[in-house]
Amino acid sequence: MAPLNCLYVVVAFVLSSNILIITSLSSETLPPSTEHSTEIYQVSRPLTTYEKYLRNCANKLKPNCAEEIFYSVFIGNQTIGKPCCFNLVTDMGLYCHVDITKYMVKLPAFKKNESLILNRSAMIFC
Repeated sequence: MAPLNCLYVVVAFVLSSNILIITSLSSETLPPSTEHSTEIYQVSRPLTTYEKYLRNCANKLKPNCAEEIFYSVFIGNQTIGKPCCFNLVTDMGLYCHVDITKYMVKLPAFKKNESLILNRSAMIFC
């Protein structure tokens, strides 16, 4: 149960970090151009309902627990302590953990290790 709990924290940490990075990048403003340009700048978009749900899930974890879970699930080099396991199970819950993990393994950085990550994630909650 402890390894599965760490996975949830890790997944939540990665998801929240990713959402924070996307949000911070999309909120940057570009200086006005003095020349005519055909470049199209990406306009920030509001988060989808699902992204808001995942952000809410990630926010349920304590920062140090999110880190433990992330390294346990996505990197595989850490174990989850009892306090973080408790935080994962009681505060975040199984559905949030699974949804965040599924979202994260679709990202290019983790796609190649999808089956390994999903197995680690499942082991944490067993």
